[in-house]
Amino acid sequence: MKSRAFRFALHVLFVGIVAAAAYVVWKKESEGTAAAAAARAFAERAHSTSRALLEIKGAHPGYVAAGQGEDYWIAKVDALTGSTRQSLGTLRSAAQSANARGDLGVAEEALDDFEQMDRRARDYARHGQRLLASDLVFSDGIEKMDTAVAAVERARLAEAETSLAAIDSGRREALMAGAGAAAAGLLLMFVLVPLPRSPVPVPAPVAVETPRPAPAESPARKAPKNTLPSVVDKTPATRQPPTVPTRPAAPAIDLPGMAALCTDLSRAIDTRALPPALERAARLLDASGLVIWVADPDGRELLPVMAHGYPQNLVSRLGSMSRDAENVTAAAFRTGLVQTVNADKISHGAIAAPLMTPAGPVGVMAAEVLNDGERREATRAAAAIVAAQLATLMGPPAARSQGKTEAV
Repeated sequence: MKSRAFRFALHVLFVGIVAAAAYVVWKKESEGTAAAAAARAFAERAHSTSRALLEIKGAHPGYVAAGQGEDYWIAKVDALTGSTRQSLGTLRSAAQSANARGDLGVAEEALDDFEQMDRRARDYARHGQRLLASDLVFSDGIEKMDTAVAAVERARLAEAETSLAAIDSGRREALMAGAGAAAAGLLLMFVLVPLPRSPVPVPAPVAVETPRPAPAESPARKAPKNTLPSVVDKTPATRQPPTVPTRPAAPAIDLPGMAALCTDLSRAIDTRALPPALERAARLLDASGLVIWVADPDGRELLPVMAHGYPQNLVSRLGSMSRDAENVTAAAFRTGLVQTVNADKISHGAIAAPLMTPAGPVGVMAAEVLNDGERREATRAAAAIVAAQLATLMGPPAARSQGKTEAV
């Protein structure tokens, strides 16, 4: 390749390819950073909206509380409802996922139904019909708020998945652009590097010899017909490639074992049967550790009451946890839904299943699972089953609070 003009054109082409690849990488990284920031902002607003809905749920029973004026609580519910509706509208306009927008629409419909029911409850409360107002507040009001909170949580998860998919797509495109630039550089390198010329072989003169008659072979020099070769071929055998150990398959859920565990828990009469039951539950869920959190009588904090798979002094060291804490355990208690944290290179995954009773959640069972168990629906369902059975031994917070009041 001796043409200077052609070589210069190839250099310019290579510089252009590298510049285009760098622009694509920069653009995709900028879009990924913006998508991550938008997802974080959406998640924060969704959390604040969920907290506002829970505050409405807590303030609504003030209409029928003895010794308190309903005007204060009506004004507070009005203020919270207005700000929550505005937050839902902002979330819906900022959502990138169709599923998230649909779930936020469900939350807005639940809030509309709550407002209609709230007007009726106010009329009953102002006219002294507290029994009818209580029926609306503690049935329809709680149901509508729980529906709205669950819809907002689903919208947050859907938006997070959409954001992660967009970031992964941008990174793949950036990697493809970088790989294309590298391939173009290698191709141009091979084109520009001159190949050595091989010398043209000159044919050597061929000498022609006159064949001579072969001498007669004496009988003594004749080799026997059945002689064996003097050298045995000892070619070494080919080596087999080393086998790569495969990752063991994740264990399946032992349904008979789950049935036996739930049967034994239903027969338990006190908490002394819990330590061996937790050990069996950890084996069935393929979990390295379990912690049972129980709410205080007011339902404001969660307290660790029992653990398996951790040091003995872990329960005393953990301390209490606020129900508004930003983690999956508190989120499972607030929403009444199973929450998960995916495993990474540093830590295992986790599943938090609420201990549900007719009066609502009374605690949470948190499990640190192995082999990506939090990603499998069967493991999450099994954790929910164990938590539901454990809830029968705990008792609702309302019952504990009532018992404490009667004792006083």
